[in-house]
Amino acid sequence: MQRESAEGKLNAVSLHMKHERDNRSKEEIIESMKGLAERKREELHKLVLEEKGSVVPRECKEAFSKMSKVLNLFYRKDDGFTSNDLMSLVKSVIYEPVSLQEESLT
Repeated sequence: MQRESAEGKLNAVSLHMKHERDNRSKEEIIESMKGLAERKREELHKLVLEEKGSVVPRECKEAFSKMSKVLNLFYRKDDGFTSNDLMSLVKSVIYEPVSLQEESLT
């Protein structure tokens, strides 16, 4: 969000602050939007993964579930593209050698 503001781009928070008559602080609006996004994500998850009377094929449910986990990893803290945590995780997977314990080899 801060990056968009610095670049003069709009986002949900800046649009809300500009167009809504709301006396909440920027931080309160951010928390409210995070809560809304989480509730809607849970609602979608329940709709897709429900068993009884579902028209969604099992393969689609599995793909949805796996994609949800990946997206949650990318976006759990920030925008997913500029995350230093995620970047260090990716670098460690690619560049750090896997160490095997001696006892597990016997």
